Amino acid sequence: MGALSDDAVGKFLGDNFESTYQKVGTFRVVSGVKVGGNVVAYFCLSDGTVIHAVAGPLGAQAFLREARWAVDLRKLAASEAGGDAAKYRAALRKGHLERLASESSLTLPPKTLPAILNGPPPVPTNNQLRTNAGRGLGNQGQVHALLAYYPLPKLSQLFTIVFEDVLKEKVSTLPVNTK
Repeated sequence: MGALSDDAVGKFLGDNFESTYQKVGTFRVVSGVKVGGNVVAYFCLSDGTVIHAVAGPLGAQAFLREARWAVDLRKLAASEAGGDAAKYRAALRKGHLERLASESSLTLPPKTLPAILNGPPPVPTNNQLRTNAGRGLGNQGQVHALLAYYPLPKLSQLFTIVFEDVLKEKVSTLPVNTK
């Protein structure tokens, strides 16, 4: 059973998020069993900007922990920012940097990070992810590094990078193969 079939996860998500999904890759179904493919969960604001993401499947308790962390991070950032967009992004960056350091012992020096601007962050390129954020980290470490470099990106800017460069899958519009 997946994390989303857990009652506690469902209740927490229902109480705190609007949920949707988008198929961006493909997989096969062989003898009723899914083969291939992957999953990413994004925790976004109503305008489609990403607070947090989880790359790859998780069990119910781990997924619930990530969802709670996303809610707590958003609340803390809003409290610290006082309505200032740059301070909001800086607080989100700080949260991802702390998780990255805590979970991988990797510390990214602030002077190596792009400046926080009032507008949307620059669109990261796949090469920037590989060069700056992804070296030697697991899926979740890469996501924290990416969101520390580029806090609060639009989902449309981020999903291909996470799916293709972090999970090593290909974005595809092909239908599910049931043969």
